[in-house]
Amino acid sequence: MMRTTRVAIAAAAIVIAVTAATGRAQAPVRSEVPAWMSRLSTWLELVAAHKPGASDTPARLVAFWTEAEMDEVRSDFLALTAICKREMDRSARPAAIVYRDTLIPIAELRRLLGLADAAGVQAKVNGVLKRAAIAYTDVVMLVVPLLPGNTGCSSSSSLLVKDGNRIGTGCIYTHWLQARALLDAVRPDPAQDEMVRLWYVATVTFLLETGNYANARPQLEHARLLFRTDADLLFARGYYAEAFASPVIQTVVAEAGSSQHSVKSYLEEAEDLYRRAVRENPKFVEARVRHGKVLTLLERHRDAVEELRVAAAAAQGPELRFYAELFLGHAEASAGNPSEARDHYRQASALYPKAQSPLLALALLARQLGDRAAAQDAMRRVIALPADRGTDEDLWSIYYRWQNMDFKARFSALHAWLLQEETR
Repeated sequence: MMRTTRVAIAAAAIVIAVTAATGRAQAPVRSEVPAWMSRLSTWLELVAAHKPGASDTPARLVAFWTEAEMDEVRSDFLALTAICKREMDRSARPAAIVYRDTLIPIAELRRLLGLADAAGVQAKVNGVLKRAAIAYTDVVMLVVPLLPGNTGCSSSSSLLVKDGNRIGTGCIYTHWLQARALLDAVRPDPAQDEMVRLWYVATVTFLLETGNYANARPQLEHARLLFRTDADLLFARGYYAEAFASPVIQTVVAEAGSSQHSVKSYLEEAEDLYRRAVRENPKFVEARVRHGKVLTLLERHRDAVEELRVAAAAAQGPELRFYAELFLGHAEASAGNPSEARDHYRQASALYPKAQSPLLALALLARQLGDRAAAQDAMRRVIALPADRGTDEDLWSIYYRWQNMDFKARFSALHAWLLQEETR
């Protein structure tokens, strides 16, 4: 109630000042406040009050705004801040401006927009745009999924898949589009802004990890226009293409008859993007691991072995090392090096003793070599594995939903950067 009252007072103050300046007869204050102005005041207060990363009251209130309302408030904010900056740069400043058939005193408008101080106007505007983008992000990630119906959905839809089966259509959320539009307005150039880059990296990581490829696609396409050579975003685009080449997605795409690309074309796209990511950042081990796996699937076995050997030697942490060893085993076997393949499968198994994927690989390798005893031994170990083991005990089962630096870490970095900017 207190916030609502302050918003009404802020908007009403402009109307009172206009009435006093023009000498027109005063109508009741609330009936004089234009709806768009009241909405802008509310939006500014909610954006300022929201805590990044929280499902708080401001986020829950914004969740019910329509796409048209969000479009309108963004347009009004950008137009009025541009007018303010233009008028503040003039030596002779007018007492008021006219916007949407409303006469608004400049001094009151500057207070409403938080631009009362002439210093650092663009930085303040950028700050609001960035905070609003993060607020919309928290709305779509934390609030909207808990709401009934199609709240936040656009008129477009996506194919919804579960365990390789088509189960219906999903939602294309308007909040992602709105957040992108806000960040596009950052000046002097969003493509040179580190916080904007961190936002794209964090959000696409979240969308890919959760398997929300429909909403990831426009996010990645827009990121490509801004950050063409960024290693993290090249990697994310490769991840997306690799996922679409996976058997789970290809099975559903084939059933739906909506395939526009072959598996090979997706793999070739992923290979190109991973290679470029490694070129931009030679220490990007995860990109090397996935690059090596894709090279193996493209039957470029020698290239795959070379890439994966570098990755396995540099891998830090058991998860990334497991993938490197597992894929290097496959690459070595495909390149005709069975003894090396066996060693790498065993190393992968030692890292995750309850994982069945390296044991199955060992059994298949032994069978191909005619070593029946070794194949039977590996299969006995598979059968002896506990039935209630979790997915984190065999990382192969979550390969298409796993990233070495997960979305939570990415968002922590994003929020820390925003705080740093605001405290400078």
